[in-house]
Amino acid sequence: MFPEQDEASARGSESAGGFVAGPEATPGEVPGAAAGPPPGGQPGSKNPWKSTADGRTVFRRGTPFIIFWVWVAFATFSLIQVALPDHDYFSLELSAGLLAVTGLTYACALRPRVIADNDAILVLNPLRDHRVRWAAVTGVYLGDSVEISCSRPVPRKEKTIYCWALYSGRRSRIRSQQRANRNLQRGTGRAPAEVAELAQRDAVELMAAELARRSVAANQQGSTDAVLESRWAWLPVACVLVPAAALLALILAR
Repeated sequence: MFPEQDEASARGSESAGGFVAGPEATPGEVPGAAAGPPPGGQPGSKNPWKSTADGRTVFRRGTPFIIFWVWVAFATFSLIQVALPDHDYFSLELSAGLLAVTGLTYACALRPRVIADNDAILVLNPLRDHRVRWAAVTGVYLGDSVEISCSRPVPRKEKTIYCWALYSGRRSRIRSQQRANRNLQRGTGRAPAEVAELAQRDAVELMAAELARRSVAANQQGSTDAVLESRWAWLPVACVLVPAAALLALILAR
């Protein structure tokens, strides 16, 4: 029923939240895939992902996006009020420090996302990008974040891609479930069973189940290319390192 995985990966997934789905299973056999919304979304509910005009689907949480723009507003205010009026050495250090933190916030909060299309999953992490063809996906798991297990050519072992954008702490999931239970108790009790089940799961659980469902569907349609491509994301690397190096140089030059 479950796809094969190495022992360390199995232990990590079981301890972190369990198996969601893999391409060798069918939606009827796998709870995570069966409970996911059908194509086009669950009637009467709002999906926590966004479809784009080019047919891709973007999975991300909203909180990091808000955090980034709040920081940008604070950094801009600090530059206008402190750094720009005072043309001294401290102003240069402050500007470099604000730019370094802004670059780090961009890399860790704004940039990360997971993009899915008919061919592959693209995982954008702070400093690394991973493009996984559906045939290479051997499992989707939910630990403290969504984890995608990928096959690689022998003798290399399977690789687990951790989706930075789709983090979900266990405590937060428990609180979400408790809140949903209270909301259901206050309601009329006439909600369909599948809608009630979805209401008890947080956004990341729903996104993990949707990715698992798409993995199953793609492999059932005969996806053939099992390819994992990983590369450095040089823009966020530069956004972090360049102002950080400038700040360090200013401090050492005092």
